[in-house]
Amino acid sequence: MMKPPRSYYDAEFGQMRIEENRWTLAQCAVLGDRCVPICVDFEQGQIGELSSLQREAIQQALALSPNVLRITAPVVLQNYDVYRDMIGDESMPPLVNPIQVWDQVTFSYIYVPPHVEYDLHIPTFELIAECDWEPEHGLEVRFRNGVADDADQIGETGR
Repeated sequence: MMKPPRSYYDAEFGQMRIEENRWTLAQCAVLGDRCVPICVDFEQGQIGELSSLQREAIQQALALSPNVLRITAPVVLQNYDVYRDMIGDESMPPLVNPIQVWDQVTFSYIYVPPHVEYDLHIPTFELIAECDWEPEHGLEVRFRNGVADDADQIGETGR
């Protein structure tokens, strides 16, 4: 029986490898001073099958603005504030500047879902991270057309 491939070369994005059960690009997205891996699920589980919307989402992740953390901070801060209201002010101090929210976040990877399978009609990717205020479930920041539009615990942004 033949073993499934552990790597794949894409003409547009180069080498991809299976890492921790995810197809991961050799290239990474840059968020601030951090390099964040980009992981994809191929369409219909077929190795090498990336829809045009997935390709566009990967391009957008690779081309994030140097100001992406400042621009995205209000979306993430809104999530922080929801949890702060739920558990009380004492354990989560108010943040003077929205950019401070990133001090409590550790990036894991950017996930590009299969767009056909999930019926997505615009380029979509998700920043998956750990955060101090929700250590059990983590943080997911959804980007559509390269712009962050929602932040919630992992699995709750509703693709």
